[in-house]
Amino acid sequence: MGERHNEGVVPDPGDNSDSYVHVPSPLLSVSSIQTESMGRDAVMECAGVTSPVPAEGGQDPLFMEGQRRLRESAEFSKPSSTEDWVRQAMVAMKMAPCDVCDVVEKSYPDHDSIEFWRSIEESSDFRTRCHKKFYKRMVLRFREVFPDEPALRNTRTMNFLKMLLHIEGTDDTVEVLFDKYIRVLKFFGPVKLQGNRCVLLQQLQLMIDKSLKYNSNAKKEKISWFAGDMSRQEAENRLSPEPRGTYLIRMSQNNADRGDFALSVKQNDVLYHIEIKVSENGQPLKALTQEPFSSCLVFQDKEYSSLVEIVEELKYGPVTVTDEEAETEIWCERICPGLPLNGVISGYKRTKART
Repeated sequence: MGERHNEGVVPDPGDNSDSYVHVPSPLLSVSSIQTESMGRDAVMECAGVTSPVPAEGGQDPLFMEGQRRLRESAEFSKPSSTEDWVRQAMVAMKMAPCDVCDVVEKSYPDHDSIEFWRSIEESSDFRTRCHKKFYKRMVLRFREVFPDEPALRNTRTMNFLKMLLHIEGTDDTVEVLFDKYIRVLKFFGPVKLQGNRCVLLQQLQLMIDKSLKYNSNAKKEKISWFAGDMSRQEAENRLSPEPRGTYLIRMSQNNADRGDFALSVKQNDVLYHIEIKVSENGQPLKALTQEPFSSCLVFQDKEYSSLVEIVEELKYGPVTVTDEEAETEIWCERICPGLPLNGVISGYKRTKART
């Protein structure tokens, strides 16, 4: 939440010191703490909002910050009636900032992606409207902003997006969290128009179309090398019983805030995890300025435009790993079977054999 201030005391915006200017509160009586508390509680109850932080001395930081912002806005005027007083108080609560969303927003410096999120129709819940949106409304907004985007008509691509957003269910109340939305953008690209396509959806479509391969020893069906969100330990558990040269690519858990990936591969009885980093010291700025879009992924000291491009090169040469003893050449020959996203990416749903 915002900083705590005494009733009717707000920082002077033109002063960088700790001095304050006194402004009488237009929304709460200053006659007594009891009156302040009753007024605040009444408005909060009216709005259906319960403050998560106990008020100190009758001051709720969310409510007080809302009052400050309201006083600075054009919507504020001295209340002439109880109804007007309640209306202004409701507006104040709507304007109160969410510190969590502010931090998340600053972690991904793409204006178009942030504005797209803000443009999605909000819910009526004041407590979550800034950092939760209904998935159905998000898809509707995608269609309005990117009417020619073919990925929106591809069931596998949209199901892939839902999995990456950690969405379960299909009803109209399924919600998307702001931090999950930003996390997906860090790995796959911004919600930005390039040509007549959305960069994010285009990159997801590329994964759907190009990550499916036949395994060398079982060409009955195609499987994907992309494992999605997977820890190092889970990758090792899946690779351990497999033959040498078995590999997968996963979203890095340690560097998820940067959008890094990892290649996990088995060589003899040793499991290796090789970083695939976002260039520019882990900052997405370079990728955000590329046209046509490039993920700017660095693998083995070389830059690639996408994971698909990296995997294509794995077919033609080994990966070199240097440790304290010597250099080891590792061949990625076989995709790890049974990865969690195989059904979504391939569109193939396994069923039990009939008996």
